[in-house]
Amino acid sequence: MKYAIIVGCGLAGFHYARQLQKQGKEFVLISDGASGASRNAGGVLNPTILKRYTLAWNGVNFFDHALPTYRNFEAEFHTSVLQDFSIHHYLSQVSDHNNWSVASHSKGLNRFLVPSILQSDPKGIQGDFGYAKLQNVGKLEVQKMLDIFRNHLTSKDFLKESFDYQALELYPEKVVYKGVEAKSIVFCEGFGLKQNPWFSYLPLTGSKGEFLHIRTDGLAPNKIVKGGVFIVPIAKNLYWVGATFSREDKTTQPTEKGKEWLLTKLKKLLHHPFKVVEHRAAIRPTVQDRRPLLGVHPQYKQLYVFNGLGTRGVLMGPLLADWLFQFMEYQKDLPSEVAIDRFETYFSNPKTPYV
Repeated sequence: MKYAIIVGCGLAGFHYARQLQKQGKEFVLISDGASGASRNAGGVLNPTILKRYTLAWNGVNFFDHALPTYRNFEAEFHTSVLQDFSIHHYLSQVSDHNNWSVASHSKGLNRFLVPSILQSDPKGIQGDFGYAKLQNVGKLEVQKMLDIFRNHLTSKDFLKESFDYQALELYPEKVVYKGVEAKSIVFCEGFGLKQNPWFSYLPLTGSKGEFLHIRTDGLAPNKIVKGGVFIVPIAKNLYWVGATFSREDKTTQPTEKGKEWLLTKLKKLLHHPFKVVEHRAAIRPTVQDRRPLLGVHPQYKQLYVFNGLGTRGVLMGPLLADWLFQFMEYQKDLPSEVAIDRFETYFSNPKTPYV
């Protein structure tokens, strides 16, 4: 019998599968290979909120767990997926200088924010008020990492198919899916959770993000630019530019409105000519209270959820996976901020009985 069936192979599913490997637990990962939010993300590893010059919630703890996790992956698979790129944050007003200086000397932030304000290069990025640097941050090649991991799984560990909810059989001490027996099942479906018959009650609102891939020879290949939008290096002369944020549109179709917004921001920032080579969109799994969703189903104790990573899956995924394993294996309480118990009043008993 497997320890768990994992549904979904974005950052949540990947990190939970890696956690089980670390613990010597057998699993089956199920994914249809569709390109979700994880594979479309910019991949920035950054524990700060640049809009307010503060640390993200639990940011340092998440960062300190994420960094060795990705380095261990690189060592195990003899590859490179995490690049030590600095972030150049272009300031929008004079008052930002003082705010940045104060923040850069505060505990926690002083590890990442470099105090100096630097003058913009008029031949490169437009920045009337200069820019400041974030150090000890980076960029994760998410798609490359996920592909390497999946390609190393055997046919016994991985099923490439869309998950069929009707085929899941529930028993008091196990689940069975198309002949695969496991002690539990963990749903890591991103925005697909809205279609899940057991966890759709959770307030996963979702937010659409549109982004561009552009080609230009006017940018440094090892620096991330932030100024209205993020510009993140992908390959030689190829960059990810994003992203929009919409809670209303739940489709994955790019829009002219989104493209125009991105281009307006980009043209204000970038002096060099560029060419748009791709325009795409994805739905981020964001939650009503902006915190992840971890926990066990209120009625069926073999059903678990790992979701709601939003825009910070690269940062939060490794430690969240550890929290979930500790909860499942040793009944260690989940932090109240992420436990789905906080939405218990949203739950009504489902119709699906045990077999």
